[in-house]
Amino acid sequence: MTSDERLALLGGAPVIEQPLPHEVWPPPADQTELSELAGQRNTDISIKGNSGPIGRLEADFLAFLDNRARFAVTFNSGTSALLAAYFALGVREGVDVVGPALTYHAALSPVFALRGDVVLADIDPATRGLDPAALQAAITEHTKIVTVVHQWGHPCDMDAILRIAERHGLRVLEDCSHAHGSHYKGRPVGTFGDAAVFSLQANKAIYAGEGGILVTSDPGVHDRATLLGHYRDRSRDSVLDEGLRAHWVTGYGLKLRMSPFNAIVARHALAAFPARKEARHRCLRYFGEQLRDVPYLEPVHVADHVDMGAWYGYKPLYRTEALGGVPRSVLIDALRAEGMEVGAPSGPRLSTLPLYARPENPLFPGTPKKRAAPRAGSHAEHVERHALSLPTFTNWPEDMKLIDQYAEAFRKVDRHCDALVRYAVESRR
Repeated sequence: MTSDERLALLGGAPVIEQPLPHEVWPPPADQTELSELAGQRNTDISIKGNSGPIGRLEADFLAFLDNRARFAVTFNSGTSALLAAYFALGVREGVDVVGPALTYHAALSPVFALRGDVVLADIDPATRGLDPAALQAAITEHTKIVTVVHQWGHPCDMDAILRIAERHGLRVLEDCSHAHGSHYKGRPVGTFGDAAVFSLQANKAIYAGEGGILVTSDPGVHDRATLLGHYRDRSRDSVLDEGLRAHWVTGYGLKLRMSPFNAIVARHALAAFPARKEARHRCLRYFGEQLRDVPYLEPVHVADHVDMGAWYGYKPLYRTEALGGVPRSVLIDALRAEGMEVGAPSGPRLSTLPLYARPENPLFPGTPKKRAAPRAGSHAEHVERHALSLPTFTNWPEDMKLIDQYAEAFRKVDRHCDALVRYAVESRR
C-alpha cells in the first residue's frame, strides 16, 4: 500500500476485490439431498405424526445433543416452538417472564400471545446474554420463567442463572436459535433448562428453510407443547398423560407442524454441520487474530469454558473514541466503500419496539402490560449502539484471502482516521 492511498469513500480504490455477497447461505443442496426431496414428493407429502423424515430428524437432533434431552418435537418455525414452550411452561395472564433486553424479538414475543408479560433485564457485556445479577434484580412474585438466549452463539452463564432459578422456583427456557452446537463447560446448550428451542430458519447453521424444534426431558412440557401444535396421530401416539391424551383428535386447536420437506433439508444440514462448524471456527479464529491490532475494534470475546458452536455472524464492538468519535454509521459507509459486507446488527433493544414499549397488549386491547427495561446507559444499549455485524465465514482455507482483505480494510480506515473525521464533520453540516 502507498502512503498517499485514499479511502474508497473519498475516491480511492477499494481494498476488497470479491463481489458481494460474501456470506452465501444456505449452501446449495447436493444431489443426495435433492434426490431425497424428490423421492418424498412421490412417496408422501402429508404429515403423519412423527413418521418418516420428521421422526428421523427428531431422533437425530436428540443424538446431536448427546441424548441429554428425552423428547424432541418439531414445529413449522422457531417462533411456533417458542409459543409451545411458553404455553407448556405455564405462561398465562399474571405470569411474568424475565428475558434479555437485547435479542431477537421472537425470543420473548410469544409471551404476549398467551397474555403473559415480559420483564427485560440487562445483558452481560462478556457473553451478550442475560446478566445473572440483572435477572436477580428483576424477579418479583409474578416471575415464573426465565428465558436464556445464547446470543450470537456464546452460551450464557448457566451456572449462575440455574442457581438463581432454583432459589426462586423458576422454570428455565433456553433459546438456542443462534447457538447450534454451542457448549457450556462441555455440555450442549439446550440441555440445561426445563425446555429449549432451536430455530431452523434458513439463516441458521442447521436450517430447514423454515422450522423449529423443541427439546425437553419433562414429560408434562412435552405433552402440553405437543398438543398446542399437533393433533390426531402425533398427539394420540406421543402424549404420555392419559388425561391430556383425551385431546388427541383436536390437540388444542392449532396446527404448527413441520413439513416433511423441511425435515429432509434439516437432516442434511445437521449431517453436514460438524465439518461446517470446524471450517467456521478456523475462519473466525483467524479473523479475530487479524483484527487484534485494529485499535478501534473490541474483538469478539470467547470464554475459555465455552464452545461457540455455529457462531452467528462475527460481531465485534466499535470503540468510537479510538477513531476520533466518527459515528458508527460513517464507519460502516467507509467499510462498505472498501467492498466489505458489514452493517449494524438488525435487532434493536426490545424496549424500543412498539410491541414491547407500548402500555397495552395489541393482541388483547385493553390489557395493560409492564414496560420494565434497563435504564439508559445499560450494557444492552452499549452493545446495540457499538456492535458491527460481519459475515460468518465458512469456507476454509478459501476465505483466507477475503479475511485478509477485510482486515486490511479495517487497518486502512485506521491509517486515514483524520480524513474520515473531517468527512464526518463536513457531512453533518
